[in-house]
Amino acid sequence: MNVAEYIASGTLEAYILGAASDQERREVECLSSIYPEIKQELDQLALALEGYAMSVSVEPPAALRDRIMSQLSFGVAEITPVDGQAKPEAKVLPMPDTRPIYNITWIAAASVGLVLLAFSFFLITRLRDNQQALASLRSTNSSLQQDINALKSQRSGTDQVMALLRQPGTRIIQLKGNDKAPDGNLAVYWNQQTGQLALDITSLPALPSSQQYQLWTLKGGKPFDAGVFDPVTGIHSLHAIDKGSVDAFAITIEQRGGSPTPHLEALIAMTPIKAS
Repeated sequence: MNVAEYIASGTLEAYILGAASDQERREVECLSSIYPEIKQELDQLALALEGYAMSVSVEPPAALRDRIMSQLSFGVAEITPVDGQAKPEAKVLPMPDTRPIYNITWIAAASVGLVLLAFSFFLITRLRDNQQALASLRSTNSSLQQDINALKSQRSGTDQVMALLRQPGTRIIQLKGNDKAPDGNLAVYWNQQTGQLALDITSLPALPSSQQYQLWTLKGGKPFDAGVFDPVTGIHSLHAIDKGSVDAFAITIEQRGGSPTPHLEALIAMTPIKAS
């Protein structure tokens, strides 16, 4: 059971205010005996309710008693005696107890306070629900925005590759992973006349966040950086390289941001280029 969600559900507030159903009341009493967190929250709510009722209670004015007493008659009506008969004894009437007046006033004030408190709990609950709904909408909107940006980036890369493929002289070089990346499979789109490059990744092993793949061209036995990229399936545009012939394309695993020279022990693929 998720105790935090149950505490935030508002059932405990309804129980304290006497608005809970019989089933909810039994549930609260059972769970509060099992989970100390629920018992503690219940006690705190009860203390808060009592404190609020006391804070809004109104002490009756001091003059109220005198005004009420002045309007009450406690005397005994005089009875005129009949000749020859004794005057009847006066009967003492008991003085009414005025304390209930104070109790009624306090109860009325406390009732108003309870109504205000219940309304406050209602507003707080509604506000909390609205905040949760707003947070959910923001999260959904953020996720949709990320998907839209990814689709835009993918379409942009696809458009660039299509434009590259339409150019005369563009070649497709297939690179396969060696024993260090047996499932590696990607294609290099390269135009010898313009030096433009793009990658179409089918599959590559995942890397730690501190590493990236780096593409190299080999010319006359010397390696030249052709750009870094992450192992994300799809099309990736890379910066253009120098125009002219290339002896081979190779891929190594380097630290994020790339390396000025390749680490041959991290070589995962290399494909020689046949002269066209």
